[in-house]
Amino acid sequence: MKAPFFSIITSVYNKEKYIKQCISSVINQTFGDFEFIIADDCSTDNTLNILENFCDDRIKLIKMPENKGVSCCRNECLLRARGRYIFFVDGDDMLELSVLERAKNELEKNPCDILFFPYRLYIEEKKRLKRFNSKRSLKALRLYDKPIDVQKEGRVFFDLNYEIWNKIFDRNFLIDNQIKFKEDLGFSEDFVFYCEILKYAKTATYIEKEGYYYRFFAAKNFSSKYVTEQFEKAFCYTKDIIVDKWGEEFFIEKISSILNYWIIKLNYDKNLYTLACKLCQNKGVLDINRKMQRGIYALFCKIKNFL
Repeated sequence: MKAPFFSIITSVYNKEKYIKQCISSVINQTFGDFEFIIADDCSTDNTLNILENFCDDRIKLIKMPENKGVSCCRNECLLRARGRYIFFVDGDDMLELSVLERAKNELEKNPCDILFFPYRLYIEEKKRLKRFNSKRSLKALRLYDKPIDVQKEGRVFFDLNYEIWNKIFDRNFLIDNQIKFKEDLGFSEDFVFYCEILKYAKTATYIEKEGYYYRFFAAKNFSSKYVTEQFEKAFCYTKDIIVDKWGEEFFIEKISSILNYWIIKLNYDKNLYTLACKLCQNKGVLDINRKMQRGIYALFCKIKNFL
């Protein structure tokens, strides 16, 4: 049996409010040569019933025997994937209806290890799409001819968002380099996966028009202890990759930026601040004890979001 062009992978847990919209945005694509592998991670709401009621031969449903987390679910889907290219989609997000067709056309012109495309935020509370900023529009990539040499221009790719859902990966590239998700991570797992991608990837390409709508929730409950522990593990996994490729100063610059954002998001959390000081040798870290610096950095983050 001929393998599909794409394997679309979704891990889902308790997404009854959004999973219909997500699945519809996939199965109604203008390009239909794909398999859609969905792993239900023992949902306790109506998610599984909704999944079972979809009648489409391209959907392959995996019922996890126990709740294992997003990383384990994605790895299970990867083991079963047969497509030439892998596309990860979150269960509460949506695809633009022509993204697969446009991605397929681009990948036939420029076969690459990784393809990027712009995305937009869908603000759940306001039920509307948010305008682009430069990072979401992938403006930086337009300066380069296709295909782009990832090893030569690695810093540019590191400055893009590290989430995996606005990217498509060559399946053989993932297999050859044994890239999969760290199953002890349920937070920041995308960051570790993406760093490994940048370690090995040779070529990349992109498409211009948006392809993904990320559902953004203004209020999410995160445990400070959990976030701190997960970040510490994630940066332990990735430090050698980043330092070996771009140097320790680059590592400190990027990690301090990520942790400063989360220090603010978690209301100037002291545990995360202590971790940031430790990992970054007190360089570039927001001083939570100085009110003026806190205010300036918070304002900077808001302004940066509009650039």
